[in-house]
Amino acid sequence: MAEAVDKSKMRIGDVLEYRGYVTKVQMDAAFKKQKETGLRLGEQLIASGVVSEEIMLECLCWQKDVAMMSVVGLEISPTAYGMLSEDYIEQNLVLPIDIKGKIITVVHSDPLNLSFIADEVGHKTNCKVEMFAATEGGIRKCIEEYREKMREFQPLIDALDGESPDKPNPMTDLVYDLDDAATPMISFCNMILKTGMQKGATDIFIEFHADQLQIRYKLDGEVQELLKFPSLFDKHKEKVVARLKTMANMDISEKRVPQDSKFKAVYLKKSMDCRISTLPTVEGERVVLRLLQKDRLNVTLSNAGFSNYSFKVMTQLLAKPYGLLLVTGPTGSGKTTTLYASLAHVWTPKKSVVTVEDPVEYEILNYAQVQVNTDVGLGFAESLRAILRQAPDIILVGEIRDGETAKIACEAAMTGHMVLSTLHANTAASSVMRLTEIGVDHYLMSSVLIGALSQRLVRKLCVRCRKKVPLVKEIQLFANRYKLKSQFVYDSKGCEYCRGSGYVGRLGIHEVLVNTPEVGDAITRKVPPMDLEAVARKKGFISLKDDAYLKVLQGLTDLKQVLKAAG
Repeated sequence: MAEAVDKSKMRIGDVLEYRGYVTKVQMDAAFKKQKETGLRLGEQLIASGVVSEEIMLECLCWQKDVAMMSVVGLEISPTAYGMLSEDYIEQNLVLPIDIKGKIITVVHSDPLNLSFIADEVGHKTNCKVEMFAATEGGIRKCIEEYREKMREFQPLIDALDGESPDKPNPMTDLVYDLDDAATPMISFCNMILKTGMQKGATDIFIEFHADQLQIRYKLDGEVQELLKFPSLFDKHKEKVVARLKTMANMDISEKRVPQDSKFKAVYLKKSMDCRISTLPTVEGERVVLRLLQKDRLNVTLSNAGFSNYSFKVMTQLLAKPYGLLLVTGPTGSGKTTTLYASLAHVWTPKKSVVTVEDPVEYEILNYAQVQVNTDVGLGFAESLRAILRQAPDIILVGEIRDGETAKIACEAAMTGHMVLSTLHANTAASSVMRLTEIGVDHYLMSSVLIGALSQRLVRKLCVRCRKKVPLVKEIQLFANRYKLKSQFVYDSKGCEYCRGSGYVGRLGIHEVLVNTPEVGDAITRKVPPMDLEAVARKKGFISLKDDAYLKVLQGLTDLKQVLKAAG
């Protein structure tokens, strides 16, 4: 339906009233107060608390048909910021936030002035300008946060000019205190690691593109750019890589082939294992650091995000004296964490636990942990054979990759050992087909398998900014099928606490296939995964997607995350 009014001719008070943000009584009161204060009407309404700065801006943008942007938690590109002078940014409250090719993105607080600002910025930068409106308060805060960050790093960056590259490190224990500031380069690299620890990152990506150093962190499963340094860093890039390689006792002179190593870091009395990988690229060596923080081992089965049903089934499976329990899912879905949580659930001083891993991600007391070393012929299969002569009660196999390892694991489970392992399979039911594809007999599988867990990780909604929204069709159908009474789910738009993302942390979604007599018979008959799942469903099996839908109804995540993780 066409609008009944010409919004371009409306005054701001009329726009606010038309859109339902103010009443006539509030407008009359604002007009009276305006005569005393001398403020403009919009300023008076904001000062009186009748409307927020965001609502005022939204109405102006609606009236003038311009795009609005939230700058909460926004990361500013130093390259874009440096295209304009500090004086121009300060005097005009113009904030350049990003640049891609010859297109620069800029925000300004006055929707009525965007066209003029775009022309000026285009002339100054020789770029095409993409303009957005944002609140004055938001822009000022964003500018100050950026300047504060640059003030913090500038002395360090200046000090790097006179420093020579690190020499190879003769240390054997390779443990580093991240508060060490012996040289500017040590401080700088420690800052990269400390930021990762503080943010709870799992990976750090250190890359050089053209003349720019870019440091990205993987947070809650998504890579985010947090630090970016412009051209002045080009001459220091080899020093950065050399320092990080030195920390892991790697060969800093060898830049033609990939290298891998590890070291430990300590910060605020917290210990962290760091795995480092370098890769030669056309723009220099790319460095990726995997951060293994010990506090992640605090995850238990009770706080890993299992639904009541899945938790009950998992504890019942782990209570069995022997058998094979598989954990499946793609890389980065939390399989190793679930394995460690399962071990912690069943371990007692009266039990002997041995693990074989590649690599050993976390060193844990009470477990005998074996590191695979194919260079000397110690693979998963060879390790398993040796472990079986060590009288273990529980064996953790980091991953079943081949038929020989699979057969030995099944034989161990059949001879009175509890065997836990991971497998790359899309669903719990397809793990059975995967093992038979690499050589395990269906009859053997039906005898030794006690269950298979498939999982994914989804991002958790920020509890500080989530809002109730109506049920969508998919969730309504799910609720009806399970006779669940719910009128709403949650969505989030982002706030300062969650850096504008709408999410904080992650949780697991799961499906647990139990090898009941009916399921075992279906495995022996070599039924396909879909049919196997149908058999299991009759015994209470809840699929990955249904478990995710349940967590949407509980307000823990949203449909976007479900579709991304479970399809």
